[in-house]
Amino acid sequence: MTSIKCKVQLLMLRLTMRKHFSSPEALHRQIAIARRRRNIDPPRHVRENYKIVETQWHGFPVYEMAPLGTQPDTDILYLHGGAFVFELGPMHWSFLASLARRKNARIHIPVYPLAPEHGWRDVHDFLGPLYAKIAERVSDGTLLLMGDSSGGGLATALALDFAENDVRPPDQLLLLSPWFDASLSNRQIAEIAEDDPWLAVEAMREAARLYCGEDDLKDHHVSPIYGDLSALPPTRIFIGTHDILYPDCVSFAEIANACGASVELNVEPEMFHVWMMFDMPEARRTLDEIASGLPARTEPALTD
Repeated sequence: MTSIKCKVQLLMLRLTMRKHFSSPEALHRQIAIARRRRNIDPPRHVRENYKIVETQWHGFPVYEMAPLGTQPDTDILYLHGGAFVFELGPMHWSFLASLARRKNARIHIPVYPLAPEHGWRDVHDFLGPLYAKIAERVSDGTLLLMGDSSGGGLATALALDFAENDVRPPDQLLLLSPWFDASLSNRQIAEIAEDDPWLAVEAMREAARLYCGEDDLKDHHVSPIYGDLSALPPTRIFIGTHDILYPDCVSFAEIANACGASVELNVEPEMFHVWMMFDMPEARRTLDEIASGLPARTEPALTD
């Protein structure tokens, strides 16, 4: 049974966020508003309780966050969601702060280029070298690649790129309500669309078109479900059944595991898109699951 807080969140999503994805035109209006109201900085409660370091990477901010007074033993490169067109917001910061505290992790949060100003090639060219730099810096430690929604799909596409180019793979790929197929062509999506209180297919496809430009929506750099999934690092997926991305998560896990990859699919009945970021009991339980399943620090091998 869902909690009262969850039911309130569902109602609020239908009354507020759903209108942003009601049509391609509504999406464009919301993008214009978001550009005028841009505010990517960590909220005050995060700045006061965590060590925040801001640097620049090719003209874009990259934040590094860790709990105060600790020596983190895990590094996470986190790619935020936002349908490729919206930046991270307060709920991302609060979620990541809770994760950093639970796992004593250092989280790297790039404010990467977005569509329609930038396409997928710009994003890959920005993030690939950034990941390599972080991997070199923590060569003896545990490094995770993590993302939600479009950021989850992006993290997956990058992981496949890394495998093709012999870049050190992440110790784990951790994906929250990931968007694996930008075309949203899975016929089972129509069966879920009415249950999803937030996302709608046509607006999401429009966001994907802005990100893809002239390229096919099924290009594996944008839709990693069409890539070589045998090359995936150990992967964990969290998805709710009231999310239009759910059918593709099921298909992705089935394909990947059949290819020999190790993909763990965690399905939460009746949960909506990125529910783990909301203030409700169901989110806290999922966050505990996420944190408890992160790999331990890699120890150097002993030599004679």
